[in-house]
Amino acid sequence: MEILTKTTSLFKQKTYRYFFIWQLISYVGGWMQGTALNWLVYRLTHSSLILGAVVCASLVPSLLFSPISGILTDRFKRKNVLIATQCLFLVHGTLLIILFFTNSINEWYILGLSIFFGIINSFDIPTREALIPLLVKEEDSLNAISTSSILGNAANILGPLIGGILITKYGEGICFILNVVLHVPFIIFLILVGTRKQVIKEFTSPLIHMKEGFIFSWRNKPIKALLIFLGMFSFFGLSFIAFLPIFSDEILHTGAKGLGLLTGASGLGAIVGGFYLATRPVVSIKRLVAYCGMIFSMCLLCFSISKSFIVSILLLLILGFTFMIVEVGTNTLLQAMSPDYIRGRVIGLFITMIMGMFSLGTLVMGALGKYFPIQTVTATGAFICLVSAIYFTIKVPSLIKELVALIDKKEAGT
Repeated sequence: MEILTKTTSLFKQKTYRYFFIWQLISYVGGWMQGTALNWLVYRLTHSSLILGAVVCASLVPSLLFSPISGILTDRFKRKNVLIATQCLFLVHGTLLIILFFTNSINEWYILGLSIFFGIINSFDIPTREALIPLLVKEEDSLNAISTSSILGNAANILGPLIGGILITKYGEGICFILNVVLHVPFIIFLILVGTRKQVIKEFTSPLIHMKEGFIFSWRNKPIKALLIFLGMFSFFGLSFIAFLPIFSDEILHTGAKGLGLLTGASGLGAIVGGFYLATRPVVSIKRLVAYCGMIFSMCLLCFSISKSFIVSILLLLILGFTFMIVEVGTNTLLQAMSPDYIRGRVIGLFITMIMGMFSLGTLVMGALGKYFPIQTVTATGAFICLVSAIYFTIKVPSLIKELVALIDKKEAGT
């Protein structure tokens, strides 16, 4: 009942309602393109190393650029930065379409385009996350962050499902075209929308600005602990997503349609996790993140040895649910503890951990997959995640006390 009340309050606000709708549509296009691209790479190479390298190329720029993007997000109007990144996504999609339909596409072009995509994305995501609180009433900002997490995961269901069907019937190219088309309404919305006033402190220099964000995050133990915990899970646990084409084709024998269902299952679990998270008070989220980290690790271990498509679907539902709690719970806690003037830089570090470490993880795990069965590699990552989750859970009680103190300090404006 509480979640229905909170969500209804959000959707009564016209700005947030349109943001949700148009961003959902663009996300669906993005997931269709991502699914088609992964399948295309697998079809061309049948290599776990190349699959891992492509995912790594699209994410590793986050290690370099996400902290810098936080500076832009705090220094300039977030809406304008987001318009720029969305237009660059259109350029990326158009180049992919041209290469595909002129039969020029190969793994090297895909790697190059993936790096281009990763650079854009490393600026887009922190800006988008930091913009959300400015689209709603201040008292609804944390709920909006949790609810908006449902966007990407609803698209994570629809995009791969639609993409899997379209790939089977028409090939990958139709997904690339639809992605470009579906991004246009969101760009128009961003150009027209108004936001609450953004707090921008006097600008000194990029280096000092970045250093301030690092120091703020390092000196606050709850923030530091959350970022390290998330980085471990992204590196060792999340890389299984990049290898779903291998699990689908070589282990479960379900092909492109199966890939869409597997990806969609994790998205469905994530949506449920997003709704559940929106009902929880901020202080309780840290404990929930720790417990879900342990459940995620155990389910990933089971998924790595499963040879049943139905069992794998069920496990992916739980994996989607639990990682949603870990990822968005961390995001919500970080934003709750961060003043608006530094929020972009803290979220930049969050994106570095979630995407940058994921990119390195897929590259390392993909390379290991060349010498060991991908099930063994995935199981090893799951075990390391489990050890990290147990350690984090032990630390939670003392961290919660510091979390409460930090939120109180932020609300007091000191």
